[in-house]
Amino acid sequence: MTPVRGATNMAEYTVDELAAAVGGEVAGNGGAVMRGVNGIKEAGPDEVTFVANPKYRAALKETRAGAVVVAPEVEAADLTLIKVSNPYAAFAKVLVMFAPPAEAPEGISELAYVHGDARVGEKVAVGPFVTVREGAVVGDRTSLGAGTYVGRGATLGADCLIYPNVTLRERVTVGDRCIIHSGTVVGSDGFGFATEGKVHHKIPQIGVVVIEDDVEIGANCAIDRATMGETRIGRGSKLDNLIQIAHNVKIGEGTLIAAQTGIAGSTVLGKYCVLGGQVGIVPHVEIGDGAVLAAQSGVTKSLRGRETVFGRPARPLIEVKKREGRVALLEKYFKRVKELEKKVAELEKERR
Repeated sequence: MTPVRGATNMAEYTVDELAAAVGGEVAGNGGAVMRGVNGIKEAGPDEVTFVANPKYRAALKETRAGAVVVAPEVEAADLTLIKVSNPYAAFAKVLVMFAPPAEAPEGISELAYVHGDARVGEKVAVGPFVTVREGAVVGDRTSLGAGTYVGRGATLGADCLIYPNVTLRERVTVGDRCIIHSGTVVGSDGFGFATEGKVHHKIPQIGVVVIEDDVEIGANCAIDRATMGETRIGRGSKLDNLIQIAHNVKIGEGTLIAAQTGIAGSTVLGKYCVLGGQVGIVPHVEIGDGAVLAAQSGVTKSLRGRETVFGRPARPLIEVKKREGRVALLEKYFKRVKELEKKVAELEKERR
């Protein structure tokens, strides 16, 4: 499907075209032309928006959007709807269709340093003040933003997008189609010290970091190299900003980790886990496949897979809810006990 190009060179699609692209059904004017996307409160007559969470459906009464991506059961007589089973995922595809085109690779900047022993693939973009050390490999169509450092023997796959000021230290391996945002350091030394008396002796960190294909890492993350062996982030995992991954951690494929999470050394996360913001995990534990760790959970022991936990220490969510429910009743029970104590005191006084 080829988009119609307007005078501003921005993409334009009919509602029918958008519905076909996301596998949805149109209720309303399928021929209406959409020229952009926006939030449900801000969208205008030529913009697409979405409602995924039922609590926002009330906003449909006020929106001026030209089309809204919604769940199949949603009705709105005065709006054009694109009905799909997963509105959030469908709208993500719509966003991609309207996203500005990526800048074409521009070759190697004259202000960059690429060692003669490094291997750089075809159509690679290397920005100013980038350093690519000896023995490094940069795959085809990979883009290195300004100020990025690629250490000795590091390997980057094809079609990677490395934003400015990323540090990829020696012998780090990054797979294909990875995205790493500014300020992130991959391959920093693990926090390893041997204490003798009052002296902390540094333990050389001689391992590596392996980042598999299709991983995205947010801004200002720190991913430590292994003491020995490897720290590994599995295929398709997505990391938010400000995350600490310690030495020898293994993260399974498809795992999602929200901001300010810290994972201590030698911890193993299974596949398709979800970690909320500010989760903390002690070293040397294992988290099973599909586990969900709610925000600010403190994990002190290994957890089974497909279990949702919360709290400090983290416990099964249903157990935490029961406990919190009992705590909420304490004030009521406290007053009742005080009343009973008063009645008992009166009865004892009468007996005297």
